[in-house]
Amino acid sequence: MKLLSIIVPAYNMEDYLAQCVESVLRTPSLAMVEIIVVNDGSKDKTLRIAKQYAERYAGTVRVVDKPNGNYGSTINAALPLAHGEYVKILDADDSFDGSRVAEFIDFLRKMRGVDMVVTPFVEVGGRRERRVEYNIYAKKAYEYGKAYDADKILSDGVIRFFMMHGVCYRTELLRQMNYRQSEGISYTDQEWVFYPLFGIKSVAFADIPLYRYNTSREGQTMDVKVQMRSLSQLVAVTEAMAQYFIVNEWMLYSAERARFLRNVVADRVRIVFRKYLLAMGDEAFKNSDFELVYVRLMRLVAQCKIEEIAVPVNNLLKVDLLSHWQRRNRRHSSAMRWLLHTADGAMVSLHAMLFR
Repeated sequence: MKLLSIIVPAYNMEDYLAQCVESVLRTPSLAMVEIIVVNDGSKDKTLRIAKQYAERYAGTVRVVDKPNGNYGSTINAALPLAHGEYVKILDADDSFDGSRVAEFIDFLRKMRGVDMVVTPFVEVGGRRERRVEYNIYAKKAYEYGKAYDADKILSDGVIRFFMMHGVCYRTELLRQMNYRQSEGISYTDQEWVFYPLFGIKSVAFADIPLYRYNTSREGQTMDVKVQMRSLSQLVAVTEAMAQYFIVNEWMLYSAERARFLRNVVADRVRIVFRKYLLAMGDEAFKNSDFELVYVRLMRLVAQCKIEEIAVPVNNLLKVDLLSHWQRRNRRHSSAMRWLLHTADGAMVSLHAMLFR
C-alpha cells in the first residue's frame, strides 16, 4: 500500500507539469508514493505530458482525464482513487522539495494514524524565497513529531487559519466525511483547509518545508487582478463554507472548535467585503452587485451565530470599512480609499519583514 497520494490538478499546465512531477520522482522513497495527475480538460499538451510520465512510471504516476470542471472537480475525481494512507495536493505550477520527500514519508510512517500533518512551506518568487510557518508570527509553538489533540490546536489562538500548501490529511478521514469541494469555481482550496477540520481528532507538526509555492506565474488565481475579476467566485466559496458550518456545527467536538471555525467564516466574509469596499474601482463598484452580496452574506453571518462583523483595513489599521457603508450607504471617498490602501500595503510589508 502507498503511504502518500499526491493529487496534481492540471489545466493548461504544459510549461510546468514536468517540473512538478519530476520534483516528486527524484525521491528514493518513490515506492511509497503515488502521483495522481488530473487533467481538467486542458487544451494544450498537459494530457500528453501526463500520459508520458504514467507510461514511464506505471507504478507511481496515474492520470485522470476529465472535462473541465475547475479546481474542486479535480480533487473530487482523484480522492476516491487514492491508494495512499495520506493525501496531499500539489498544484501543477508548484513543486515539492525533492530532497525532503523521503523525510516527509518517514515522518508519516512514524506518525501513522494522526489525522492531519502541518508543515511550513516555501514561497518562490523569481530568485526570492521565503519560508512561511504554520502561524502568522513564525514562532514555534508546538513540538515537532508529537501528536496533539485537535481541539487544543484549534482553541489556543496560535493559529488563525491553515493554508493548502502546508496541510496533509489521512485519506480515510476524508472518505468517512464524504469530503467534496465545490465545482465550477476557483478558490476552493479554502474548503480544503476548512471542511476537514470538522472531523480531525489529532494534529502533528513537521519541520519539513516540503511544498514550494510558485508566486511568480502570471494569471494565477491569487493575482490581485485575477481575484477582482473573479470576485463572484470568492463570494460563492465563502457562502459554501458558511453553509457547511451551519449544517455541520452539530458534529463539532467542542465549543472552542466551533469558535475557531466560526472565526474562519468571519475572516472569509471580511475578505470579500474588503475587496468590494476598498480594492474595487469606482466604476466597477457602481456596476457591481454589492448590495445583494451584502444581504446574502450578512444573513449567513447571523445563521453562523457570528456576533459581530467588522471589516478593518488590517489588524493594525482599525478603520472599519463596513460600518462606514452601513451608516452612510456608500464607501469612503476615492482619496480616503487610496490613503487606506497605501497604508495597508506599507503595514503588510513591515509585518512581513518583522515576522517572516
